[in-house]
Amino acid sequence: MYRAFRVLSMAVGLGLTLGGPTRADDPTAVENDLKEIVLAFHNYLDKHGGTAPTKAADLTPSLEKRARDRLESKSVVFVYGVRLKDMIEGSSRTIVAYENDAPEKGGRVAYGDGSVRKLTADEFKKAVLAKAPKK
Repeated sequence: MYRAFRVLSMAVGLGLTLGGPTRADDPTAVENDLKEIVLAFHNYLDKHGGTAPTKAADLTPSLEKRARDRLESKSVVFVYGVRLKDMIEGSSRTIVAYENDAPEKGGRVAYGDGSVRKLTADEFKKAVLAKAPKK
């Protein structure tokens, strides 16, 4: 699993390098940033023995500036407190991060496995959103 995310990391980095300058609201830039955020999530889990990140500061050390800015400004929402084992529908079906307009207007969402899709608002409402376990 770690190897798959390492490959994803290299692909995102290569895409950012070869893609040239991008506007912050460019759909490709948003997708790359969501993938980077999920990769930071997995890196955090690996580094902390499966303990879930609980705040933006847990993820930001692993993020490039644009992805960090999206997370801190809340233009991208991340579901904190979630571990992989909490994704009972599977990481490929559980949303862990999304554009903040996605619930009302539709937008890009990132699943626990690092994949990113654009959903309509109706699709978002039917999708599985990660939930932190109750304490």
